[in-house]
Amino acid sequence: MPYFQPIIAADTNRIYSFEVLGRYIDDNSNVQSLGRFFSDRTVSCEDALKVDRIVRRKALEKFAAEKKNQHLFINLRLEWIAKYANKPEKLPTILWAREFGIDLSDIVIEITEDEFFADSDYVTEIVNYYKKIGCRIAVDDYGKRASNIERLAMLSPDIIKIDMSYVHKSENSYHYREYMKALALFAERVGIEVLYEGIENQKQLDYCMNSRGRYYQGYMLALPQPDIANAEADYAAFSASYSGLVESMQQKFGQNNSRREFWDVAVEKFLREKKLNSADNINEYFSEMLLELSPCIKRIFLCDSRGKQLSYNIELCPDGGVRLNDCQRRNWSWRGYFAEAMAMLDLGLKSYLTSVYRDFTTKEKIYTYIRPLNKDLYLFVDILKSKVAADV
Repeated sequence: MPYFQPIIAADTNRIYSFEVLGRYIDDNSNVQSLGRFFSDRTVSCEDALKVDRIVRRKALEKFAAEKKNQHLFINLRLEWIAKYANKPEKLPTILWAREFGIDLSDIVIEITEDEFFADSDYVTEIVNYYKKIGCRIAVDDYGKRASNIERLAMLSPDIIKIDMSYVHKSENSYHYREYMKALALFAERVGIEVLYEGIENQKQLDYCMNSRGRYYQGYMLALPQPDIANAEADYAAFSASYSGLVESMQQKFGQNNSRREFWDVAVEKFLREKKLNSADNINEYFSEMLLELSPCIKRIFLCDSRGKQLSYNIELCPDGGVRLNDCQRRNWSWRGYFAEAMAMLDLGLKSYLTSVYRDFTTKEKIYTYIRPLNKDLYLFVDILKSKVAADV
């Protein structure tokens, strides 16, 4: 029999779709998952396909009878559909959907990412046929094994489902959290929607929300259920997490402005009291600024508008002294924040403060304050987040 696990959309805070999951009733009349059966390598392809088709047909029939405005995710193994490469119009899922009067645009065909082989022409042909008749394509477990851009480029899916192990590991690893953000940003740039699956607690949901993505799925939000019409989901928890995200973003924006204003005042005071003259040695001048401003500064350096460094790296030593590292003539225009900072300063902004990021060498959390000193001289101040006072 089919069970249906709701997938919630961030834009509506309602069920967008259901994923079809296989269940059976054991000898004690208990409902059990067919997950182990389908993942058992000793089960033949023919037997797995036979059982899956029973579940799939029942799911489509129930979906047709009970759905409102939702969609249906259907998992398919590539080996099951290989023989239809030359006759895709005979694909059972499509025939059943038409039999039950289901709009094919309501069907999402879900393919496991590590099953997709880039050299399998039949895969591309069948996927293109699904798209041609209106179905959407989702890649399951994205990132689990050998993810690569070639597969995505050839498959061109509508949705990628981030592997649940990433979601779970995001609780204790900023590496996974940042990678999830990178995947979501990449997907957005190429027009692919992101779905996070396997969400089991509030912390995981919050991290997924913070990574950005349209769809969310997991036991915390909704359990697999036998019915569609009366499906239940924890909309309150979802709304609370979303509201928390918006509030956090607003708070961070406010903090960022406060920090930028703090450094504006501090830098202006130094520049006003000790004017920078063309005859000054900039390394000595800004060494004095470093010592006077704050112990939370990691380094100061000067660049021109094209990113070329004009000074040494002026760094604070553990003993309170100053260390000069010769990084002159290096170019920093490749840094992610550089182009935006220059654009904002060209528009008249007095200064620019980056979001928090990690230093390449020390992995410490820092942010960078950037301020024009004259037409083509820019002050860069790397500031240690851990040492900044709470009111800064």
